[in-house]
Amino acid sequence: MIKGDKSYNDLLTRINELETKLDESNEIIESIRRGEVDAFIVQNNGTNEIYTLRSADKAFRLFIEKMNQGAVTIGDNGIVLYANTSFAKMVDVPLERVIGQVFLGLIPEAQRQPVSQLIAAAWRDKESRGEITIPGKEGGELPVALYLNQLEIDGGVALGIIASDMSLQKEAQEQKREMEKKDEFITIASHELKTPVTSIKGYIQVLQFNFQQQGNTHAAELLGKVDAQINKLTALISELLDARRIENGQLPLHFDRFDFSALLHEIVEETGRLLPQRLVVEDTTEGVQLFGDRNKLGQVITNIIDNAGKYSPPSSKIIVQAKAEQNILALYVKDQGIGIPRDQQQKIFERFFRVKGKKENTYAGLGLGLYISAEIIFRHQGRIGVESEEGKGSTFYFQLPVIRGENLSASA
Repeated sequence: MIKGDKSYNDLLTRINELETKLDESNEIIESIRRGEVDAFIVQNNGTNEIYTLRSADKAFRLFIEKMNQGAVTIGDNGIVLYANTSFAKMVDVPLERVIGQVFLGLIPEAQRQPVSQLIAAAWRDKESRGEITIPGKEGGELPVALYLNQLEIDGGVALGIIASDMSLQKEAQEQKREMEKKDEFITIASHELKTPVTSIKGYIQVLQFNFQQQGNTHAAELLGKVDAQINKLTALISELLDARRIENGQLPLHFDRFDFSALLHEIVEETGRLLPQRLVVEDTTEGVQLFGDRNKLGQVITNIIDNAGKYSPPSSKIIVQAKAEQNILALYVKDQGIGIPRDQQQKIFERFFRVKGKKENTYAGLGLGLYISAEIIFRHQGRIGVESEEGKGSTFYFQLPVIRGENLSASA
């Protein structure tokens, strides 16, 4: 019976309004079931109440949906009211099957008790946090950090849970610990090797001199080859120590004015003797003055030329060219070697990096020479780089300011 004098049309209008609201409610419920959530469900006095999100909150919900961490909202009955895609992937359950389920039912049985304790603590203290392990997709265990806190939603209370995959962080921490152990070993081993190697070199030089005096040239030549190998070992030890000093910010540099052209002549002549199967050709601008560490810059040049010889075929040519233009000195070392793949050129100056290829195991070295060279050039306010094409050789270069730099210092 209709109260008052409501007309039949008024009744139809009211029915249409109710049908529209019912359709809207069904759409919201279906969105919740599909995981397209624009609302939260909170149980209150035995009934389920739907709280729609305000439009201002929608952008924040979309942000949560896209984040890498798992996000879950549960009611005081433990039912999942909301979950994002990342959480569904983490527990390897379709999103539509996550929402509406008991949260603890999604957790491995062995981890349910500690998670239950975290939930109880969050309801009691408003927040809690802990770490559990769940099965990984490729076997093994996946460490997951949980952060829980209470949420107030239109007068109701729910529990928000953020689940973070800790595997990458733990892997990074483990890699850091391993690198620290390696660095410590390298430092100790390098210092321990330095003294006996120096002694061995001294004994070899004495024996070589004695054999030369006796006219035993064959024995002297053999000892000369041993001495050359000792020099290589000494250089490797020095690289290890320099790399460690760089990591600690303690690489010493001694700046002074010197003739770069004379330095380059010395190094080309010396490396030419050590690379008898390569032709080292020098093209140098004379009289170039620099302000810097002569020994360290000589180390850079030696590293680059040695590197060119290492990756070049026998009888090939290595061109060393120095140019000074507009107060900038540029040194280029061009080889006819194997070249460097484009995707590896940005990494060539990283510590321990070596070019990967079919012949990578045939070349000696630790992958430290270019790393140390880059640091030395940087400390001289210069730049270093490479131009290369796989199979067509490489050109390594660096650029330094020509003498105007008495204001530079070893701490630059």
